[in-house]
Formats: sequence, structure tokens, C-alpha cells
Amino acid sequence: MSSERASPASLLHPPSSPWISALRRIFGMPDYAAHLAHLRACHPEAPVPSEREYFDAFLKGRYADGPTRCC
Repeated sequence: MSSERASPASLLHPPSSPWISALRRIFGMPDYAAHLAHLRACHPEAPVPSEREYFDAFLKGRYADGPTRCC
């Protein structure tokens, strides 16, 4: 039996919760679970990136052109 306890928030809304996915989409944050589901459904031959690789690719794509603000 594990000595770690789940936080109250994780009990109410697990990481794969549709609410979390919706909030991530609203705020433009990457959703690794949704990306994996898409890869499995549409691109089964594609290599599956680790969560860190996925997040790094997201940041590179989002900020590779430099700052996105004028000031």
C-alpha cells in the first residue's frame, strides 16, 4: 500500500478530466493526453513522444519566432 495521498483536487478532477482538457484548450496550453489519443486514432505509425518531448515541441512552436507581444 502506498504512503502517498491524493490531493483533494485530484480526487475531484483527475488529470484526464474533460474539464482540465477544456481549460487547457481555452488557455492554449498543451494537452498531452488528447495528443496521444489523436496519434493513436489518426497516426498509429507515428512515434509517440514522451510528455517532455511533446511539451518542448509545443514551446518551440509557440515561441520560436521570439516574443509575441509588442512591448
